[in-house]
Amino acid sequence: MIRLFSSALFLLTLAASAFAQGGYAGAFLRMGVAARSEAMGRAYVALPQGSEAAFFNPAATAFLSETEISTSFRTLGLDRSFAYIGLATALHPPADSTGRRPLQGGVALSWIHAGVDNIEARDFDGERYATLSASENAFALAFALRPHEKLAVGITGRFVIHRLPGVKQDNGALSANAFGFDVGALLEPLPGIHVGAALRDLRLKYSWNTQDVYEQGSNEIDAFARGAVVGVAVNRPYSWLTLTADVEKRKFRDGVFRLGVQAAYQNVVQLRAGLNDGSPTFGAGYRFELLGHFAELHYAFVSHPDNLDSDHVFGWAFIF
Repeated sequence: MIRLFSSALFLLTLAASAFAQGGYAGAFLRMGVAARSEAMGRAYVALPQGSEAAFFNPAATAFLSETEISTSFRTLGLDRSFAYIGLATALHPPADSTGRRPLQGGVALSWIHAGVDNIEARDFDGERYATLSASENAFALAFALRPHEKLAVGITGRFVIHRLPGVKQDNGALSANAFGFDVGALLEPLPGIHVGAALRDLRLKYSWNTQDVYEQGSNEIDAFARGAVVGVAVNRPYSWLTLTADVEKRKFRDGVFRLGVQAAYQNVVQLRAGLNDGSPTFGAGYRFELLGHFAELHYAFVSHPDNLDSDHVFGWAFIF
């Protein structure tokens, strides 16, 4: 009974956290991913830059100019962790013997991890008897094609696992899985101008079975919040200056407007700033040569409304 009581408190705590996100699952997928996009206010649906572009719009992979492996993590309080790693490349098969060029495309792989540790489990007397944790992991494969040199369409398949160790009566883990997808399109009507659109988190939902947790368990469906986003990215007439703007609508909230700007100096130093629903962000990047290839270091400062602690996001990329 003691374990059941502590497990119930644990699940109620998670439910309260979900309620703060509008009562929908998958809040960690709405935190953004990498330092570059976070520094630009997360206005990234129309910007084909870096492996994280596939997270915002799978079609962006077909417009990438470089193959990149990147990773990012952010500092969080309350024993929370968040990390991302991704690989993305454009696919440019050569022309055949007749000179006809096959369809161009792009592909990306990614892993996102979010977790919280050191959750104290206590009995009715308030005595601590165990330490619990929770984690969510999302694995994604994005693929895009360019039916026209100015247009790309793409799809992302995403598999998500939510795991709560030590919750069941036999000290086992309670877990739920979800599979869904994103779809997106990216258009380049003029050189240096991209227009993007994406539908996010389609058909994603957790199915929880609490038969082994409560004396009278049940099956519950915990749906993710579907979203739609459109945006534009412009880096003309100056190739060193990029401006971005997005509008996103999620099922659980009003529309969110985002802005981003990036200024680059000789393709070595990048300065970034943005507004994410009115909250300012900024950051920088530095490119250097490493082992005959290019590498990049990135940083972003992300502020939050309601006096929440700000995030510091760090990233590294290897380009080849």
